[in-house]
Amino acid sequence: MQKDEPVRLYAVSIDRPEESREFETKIAADGRGAINFPLLSDPNHRVIDTYGLRDPAYTEQKFDGVPYPTVYVIDKSGRVAWAEVNQDYKQRASNEEIRAALNSLN
Repeated sequence: MQKDEPVRLYAVSIDRPEESREFETKIAADGRGAINFPLLSDPNHRVIDTYGLRDPAYTEQKFDGVPYPTVYVIDKSGRVAWAEVNQDYKQRASNEEIRAALNSLN
């Protein structure tokens, strides 16, 4: 995101709020800057399950409920204008792909 750009970024995690705060502190301590967007907690998987994003590879394992890496670009009217859901956790939407999706909103 560019400074003063009218875009909001949110991350959703299965971590409890206190775990997310610890993660934020750890990230900020690495010297590359703090996280400047909200990390939303979904430890009961309500949002993840509503969107069908739970990765079955983690069912009944230590990290049960881990979602697929997913990015949604939602326009001002609330319509999903672009989405990428990756079933391979090593594959993520690139910054360039997300930027192109944001630019297409204008």
